Amino acid sequence: MKLILLALDGDRDRTRERLRELYPEAEIEEITRTEIESGSPARRLARLRALRPDIFAVSTEQLSWQRGQNTLLLFGALAGAERSLLLDNHGAVREETRARIMLSAPARTAFEMAASLGAIVRARARVRRLEREVRKGKLASRRRARNHQAEGATKIVYLRATPGAGTQVGGASSHINGFINAALARGARVRLVSNDRIAGLDETKVHFNLVEPEPVGSMRVAFELYNDMLFTRGALSEIEREPPSFIYQRYSRFTSAGVEASLRTGRPLFLEFNGSEVWVGRYWDRVDMLDLLERFERLNLSAAARIFVVSDVERRNLLRAGIAEDKIVVNPNGVDVEKFRPDVGGGRERERERLGIRHDEALVGFIGTFGPWHGVLVLAHAIALIPASERIRFLLVGAGSLRDEAAAIIREAGADERVIFTGTVEHESVPALLDACDILVSPHVPLEDGSEFFGSPTKLFEYMAMGKAIVASRLGQIADVLREEETALLVEPADPRQLSDAILRLARSRELRQRLGSAARREAMARHTWAHNAARVLDAYRNWMETGEGMD
Repeated sequence: MKLILLALDGDRDRTRERLRELYPEAEIEEITRTEIESGSPARRLARLRALRPDIFAVSTEQLSWQRGQNTLLLFGALAGAERSLLLDNHGAVREETRARIMLSAPARTAFEMAASLGAIVRARARVRRLEREVRKGKLASRRRARNHQAEGATKIVYLRATPGAGTQVGGASSHINGFINAALARGARVRLVSNDRIAGLDETKVHFNLVEPEPVGSMRVAFELYNDMLFTRGALSEIEREPPSFIYQRYSRFTSAGVEASLRTGRPLFLEFNGSEVWVGRYWDRVDMLDLLERFERLNLSAAARIFVVSDVERRNLLRAGIAEDKIVVNPNGVDVEKFRPDVGGGRERERERLGIRHDEALVGFIGTFGPWHGVLVLAHAIALIPASERIRFLLVGAGSLRDEAAAIIREAGADERVIFTGTVEHESVPALLDACDILVSPHVPLEDGSEFFGSPTKLFEYMAMGKAIVASRLGQIADVLREEETALLVEPADPRQLSDAILRLARSRELRQRLGSAARREAMARHTWAHNAARVLDAYRNWMETGEGMD
C-alpha cells in the first residue's frame, strides 16, 4: 500500500508519525508543494498519478483554515487513490473514499462556485457602503465616543481577524499576548474576539470570544471574504452587547469588522498596522483582486482614529500614502522580560542534554517563520561555511515555505548532523529553547522590490531579553535597536560569509558573548517591553479623548 503525502503546512514529522499510526502497513512517500503548484492542472494531476497512490494525504496547520478541501480530495480521487484524507496538527481528520468523492463532486463544485461568487459580490457592496458611511460619519463617531466615556477602567475589545491559524508560535502570537497582558497589568479590561485560539494566551485572564472560520470558497480571496463576513457578524454581536472605550484591531487582509463596529457604536477604531497587505499581496504572498484589497486597506486607514505602526519606515510609508501625520503612532514591538530571561525555569543544562548538545559545544539558535524576509536561506549558506572541526551546533525552530530548501542547502554541504530542526513548537517551550543557546541569530534580508525594510522583528527583542549574544543584519529598525559591538554584532544583510564569521567569533569568545548579552538584556528591560508598547496605546487613547484629533 502506497501513501502519498502532500505537506502544505504544519509539522511534517508529526504528520508522518500520525499517518504511520493510521496506516501501519503503508509505505509513505512525499510530493512537494512546488511539484503540485507548478504547471497546468493536467500536468499536476499527471505527476500525482505517476506515483500510483493508494492513499492521498494532505497535511495542513489547521483543517478549519484549509480552503479548497473538496478540490484536494477530488485531486486525489482523480489520481487514482482509493482513499483521500486531510489532517492537521491538532488531531482533526477528514477522510473519504474515492467513490464518495466522485459521487459528491458535481454538487460540491456547484456550491463552492456559488458561495465564492456570492462572497465577492457582497464584499464589493459592503465596501461601497462602508466607504460612504466613513466619509459621512467621522465627526458623529467622535462625539458619540465622548458622550459614552465611562469612569473607571479603560475597556478594550481586541479584534484578531487574520485569515490564518493563530496557534502557531511566532511574532504575531507574541505580539497579541504581549499587548493584552501588558494592558491588563495597567488596569485595562480586555475582551478578545478572534477567529482562532492564540498560542500562549491565558484565557482565564481575558474574556475570549471565538468566531470560527468555515472552509467555504473555491478561491483564496472568496474564502477570506466569506469569513470576513462571518467574523464581522460575530464581532458586532460582542461589541454591541457591551461597547468598549475603543476597538483595537490587528489589521489583516480583507477585513472590515473594526470599521463596521466603529460606525455602529461610535467607538474609535485603533488600528495596529504592521505593514501593507497590498504590498505583501503584490510581492510576497500573491493574491487576486488587488484592486479590492486596496479599497479594504484604504477603508481601514481612513476609518481609524489612530494607526499604530511598528517602525518609522512604516510611518513614512503611510505619510506618502496621504495619511494624516497626527493619526500615526510609532509603536515598536516588545518583549515580556520575565518570561524571556536567562536561566528561565533553571533548566538550561537539562534542555541542552535533551537536545544532545555537549558541554564544549556552542549552540546557535534561530526562531521564526521560514519565510521570505527572515533570511533562513542565508543562514543555511552560513552554516555550510562553518568548518566541520568547529564545536558548533545549530537549533532552527519553526516552519514555513523555505524549510525544505534550507534543509537541502545544509544537507548538500554535509552539515545536516550539526543542525536540529524542531519544526513548530508549543509557545511555552520557546524561552527554554532560547536559553539553551549561546548565540542567537536574526539574519533578515532586504525586501525584494527595493523598499525600505519596515519590520520590527519580535524575536529580536526576545533574543535581547534572554541575555544572549546576538548576530543580526544591519537593516532597518534592527540596526536602530542594536548597537554594533555593544549589544550585538551586526552584519551586512544577505552575506553568508559575514554571518558565519560573526558566529565563529562569538563561538570562540565566552567573554564577548557574556558582555554583549548582558548589555542587550539591560537595553530590552529599559526600553523594549510590552509594557512600553501598551502604554503608548493607552496614552494615545487618553490623548484622543482630550483633543479629538485624528478623526476629521
